[in-house]
Amino acid sequence: MKLPNIKTMSYLVLIVGFISNLVFASAPSFQSAVSQELCGIVNFVKAIVGILAVVLFMLGGVFYAIGHFLPATGNVRSNVQGWAMGMLMAALIALIMFLIAQPVVTMIANLGVSAGASPISINC
Repeated sequence: MKLPNIKTMSYLVLIVGFISNLVFASAPSFQSAVSQELCGIVNFVKAIVGILAVVLFMLGGVFYAIGHFLPATGNVRSNVQGWAMGMLMAALIALIMFLIAQPVVTMIANLGVSAGASPISINC
């Protein structure tokens, strides 16, 4: 059995999400349930990713500083500085995720607004 490709699956998920949003978006109890679940996701992402970003910034800075004290000959200095730059880039990506978590979840929650549904306000 051949599995469908990613593009087909993404279209299917989009269509099912849109239809379910059209059907259930007008029910106030559904809106509050969705709002609570999405708020829980946002709080989880902010807690975990925020701590991870701070830890990666600190470790990346420490390893980059240690790399400056190592001798320039050999591969050790470049390896340590490469790891440090990787940690700093991961921390930057985690910081971006931390900052855009709330707007992205609010946008996802309000996909059916153009179909006449009332917008869901998520304030976590």
